Amino acid sequence: MAVFSDPDSAIAIPMHQHVAQLLRVLIFFCLLAVLVYTLAGPIDRSLIPLRLVVVIPLITAFLVALWLVRRQRLRQASWLLIGSLWVILTITATLSGGITAPAFAALPIVVVMSGVLLGRRWAWIIALLSIGVGSLFVLFAGRVLPPPFVHSPLSWLIAYGLYLLLGSYFIDRLVQHFHQSLRETEKELRERQATEQQLRVSEEKLARLFDLAPFAMIIVRLHDEVIINANAACREFFGVSSEQLIKQPISALHWSQLPSQWPTIAATLHQQGSVYGVEFSFQRRDNTTCFAQLAAEIVEMPEGLCAIVAMQDVTPLRRANERLVELAAHQEQLATLAREALANSNLDALFTVVAEQIGSTLPLSGIEIMEFDPEGDVRVHTVWGNVPTAPLSIAFLRSLPADHPGWSCLPKELADRVADLGLSGAALPIRGNERLFGLLVAYAAAPLDTEAVFFLRSVANVLAVALERLYAEQERHQIETQMLQAQKLESLGLLAGGIAHDFNNLLTGIMGHTSLALLDLHPNHELQPHLVAIDQAAQRAAELCSQLLAYAGRGQRSLEAVNLSTLVREMGGILHLPNHRSGHVTIHYDLATDLPSVVVEASQIRQVVLNLLTNAIEAIGDRGGSVTLRTGVVTLSATDLRRLNLTPTIPPGRYVTLTVSDTGVGMDEVTMRRIFDPFFSTKPKGHGLGLAAVQGIVRRHHGAIKVESTPGLGSSFTIYLPAAGKEVAVGPSPVTKPITLQGTALIADDDVAVRTTLRRILERAGMVTIEAGDGRSALTLLTESTIPITIALVDLAMPGMNGLELLDAIRRHELQLPVLLMSGNAEQVVTGKLPSDRYTDFLPKPYRSHDLLTKISQLIQNATRGIPLG
Repeated sequence: MAVFSDPDSAIAIPMHQHVAQLLRVLIFFCLLAVLVYTLAGPIDRSLIPLRLVVVIPLITAFLVALWLVRRQRLRQASWLLIGSLWVILTITATLSGGITAPAFAALPIVVVMSGVLLGRRWAWIIALLSIGVGSLFVLFAGRVLPPPFVHSPLSWLIAYGLYLLLGSYFIDRLVQHFHQSLRETEKELRERQATEQQLRVSEEKLARLFDLAPFAMIIVRLHDEVIINANAACREFFGVSSEQLIKQPISALHWSQLPSQWPTIAATLHQQGSVYGVEFSFQRRDNTTCFAQLAAEIVEMPEGLCAIVAMQDVTPLRRANERLVELAAHQEQLATLAREALANSNLDALFTVVAEQIGSTLPLSGIEIMEFDPEGDVRVHTVWGNVPTAPLSIAFLRSLPADHPGWSCLPKELADRVADLGLSGAALPIRGNERLFGLLVAYAAAPLDTEAVFFLRSVANVLAVALERLYAEQERHQIETQMLQAQKLESLGLLAGGIAHDFNNLLTGIMGHTSLALLDLHPNHELQPHLVAIDQAAQRAAELCSQLLAYAGRGQRSLEAVNLSTLVREMGGILHLPNHRSGHVTIHYDLATDLPSVVVEASQIRQVVLNLLTNAIEAIGDRGGSVTLRTGVVTLSATDLRRLNLTPTIPPGRYVTLTVSDTGVGMDEVTMRRIFDPFFSTKPKGHGLGLAAVQGIVRRHHGAIKVESTPGLGSSFTIYLPAAGKEVAVGPSPVTKPITLQGTALIADDDVAVRTTLRRILERAGMVTIEAGDGRSALTLLTESTIPITIALVDLAMPGMNGLELLDAIRRHELQLPVLLMSGNAEQVVTGKLPSDRYTDFLPKPYRSHDLLTKISQLIQNATRGIPLG
């Protein structure tokens, strides 16, 4: 429609409302005109039906048009109003006299209304149609029906009055509309000028923002692919000048991948209008390769269809992604190393795999993996690649604390070794929870970055976990071995103690009766040599029992403070060496002169020296060699003890050492694991108790043994005995003169043969005896006998009430009764609660009659005189 033909105009809505109001007014005015003309116009009453036939459709059309206006359907309402008016007026003119009819005179108003409501084209069409109808009226004037009545001046006045009012109204509305249009046009022009000014300002700001934008941006004309503008960030981004970018085609950017990718970008822009996330590489002036990501959008510009391209430097992100890939590879390498560490218990193989993995992951020149043993000694376990040959500063490495964090670059002490090679690197500690296991040193042609040092530190941590696990496994295995050995020794000790007890009871009878027979026979009697032989054989059997008990750690103990060097030196003149081999062996003594004392049983330590020396000479054999006896003193820390791996374990402290070394055949590892087993011997006629007894003696003295041997080069046995804190007094010398006794002796022993032997020995010495086969019987005799008891001889191992329980019961009745305890198993004295007073003493089985009478005599004298035992 003419009045709102521009729907995009800013005044479209107000004009639309204006036309709607105009239509309403016109429709009401036309309704009013029709009603007035119909009611006021002179007409024959016979023509009223004919007029109603014309008026009613016209009113109906007006009402429908009014309904369409309310529904905002203005164009349909305009067509209905104009069309119905023109048709009704034309028909009315035809029926009322043609061109002279008042209805025909109203057609110009319809033309004006059509121009206003429907536009110029329809105004011309309605005007031409009206002229054509008027021409027909003129051409066929004779055939046109005459008017049914004569138009009076009053009818013409009414008709033209209505026409003038309607025309005036239209002119008034048109003038108002014209003035309002002028005002709105003027307002729109002012607003357009302001908008254009703002656009110019915005364009200037946009140009400044474009040039100052932090992102690199270019504007490319699409039809010829020429860069028409580039901001400062873009010039700085690519490192080029304005002349090298602006007014240059995309193909001129030969230093980037953008020309090769631009056809695809342009095609996507034409299809979708925008493109995002396209990545390309380029080179800066320093020949470094960088990466950028672009986003582009099509815009209409005075220069034509263009693309605004924004670019962002993604080189750090690209590098970060590459680092992430490298870190993922490093993590995979660490996982592989961790699996290898868990599966591999061979340190050399593990370190070799670690060095190869590090070398394949990082650009290194060489790798050194150093291990620190508990003593602080440094061992270069693994070498990979090009490493310095200059010696290590051992003192520097030993001084490293257990919690040392390591170095990201080589410290001076290590850097000096590669000064001539021009290498850099890092040194990372292999650190466990409690100590420093070693050092991982990496050499590189250039300084290592943070990620490489972090990877090396992670590898060092994996190695630390592996080493800690291996050492813990070794320690656990060692503890298990020691526990098994202790259990084995305990079992064998119980067996040896039981055998020795029963065997010593038998030997007691043999040796007692033999000594009695020797006393009864004349010295030149023919049975004298046989009895002496029996006594010597029994004595050797007693020594064998003593070895069994010594191995089991259950032998008799008579401690004294001795100087180990003095003891070994005194034995030098009385050692009985094998005659057929001693001539081929040279014995060397390297004895310390300032040794502290050791509290030991001297006879058993002599047995240890003799057994070790005998084994050394046997190991040398006929080929000749030397044996060295060496003494010394050491202070062992917990670290020393872990390194020495002594058997059995001993606490840290000060120890006196005895070392017996030989140049014999040596031992392999299998033999070394069994040398302390009882009844194991490499000698054709050996009984296998020598070293077993040595171990038992050393263990009972709270010491330890260290064995070192190499097949073909000899062996070395080192005994560690605790140094004494104070001297121990030496007991008095035994009495050797014949002994005569008086009084009554109570014998309590479950072995009949032992009781018989004791009875005969004591009766021969002048005493009266009474016997009991168990502890309760002995206690009954003691409490109910009317004969005063002078001394009680009690066996410790008796069924029911044992010797110690009997001793407690005796002390409750007789506090000062002398009691001599006896046992074939001396452990009962070592581990029992034997009182130490002047009325109690102990005598091990077997014994000679003289030893027995000597102990009894001393106890009776001590009890009588009140002299405490020595």
